[in-house]
Amino acid sequence: MTNASEPENSADDKPTSPFIEAMRTISHVTTAVALMLIFGGIGYAIDRWLAITFFALLGFGGGAVLGIQYLIRMTSDR
Repeated sequence: MTNASEPENSADDKPTSPFIEAMRTISHVTTAVALMLIFGGIGYAIDRWLAITFFALLGFGGGAVLGIQYLIRMTSDR
């Protein structure tokens, strides 16, 4: 039950500061770059282990796809 005397605005309705929004965006971009580097590093390690040069490219490409997909999901309006 809600009390009629309580305001209907919750803490989620307050506007966030531009600084907080900028930090949130930087966090998302950093995570996307980390995905690219982690998958590329795994591919590079497999290349060194198997003595071929295919998996690093595949890892960076797959990491880029996952990073961009992550950015789109996190920044799109729900």
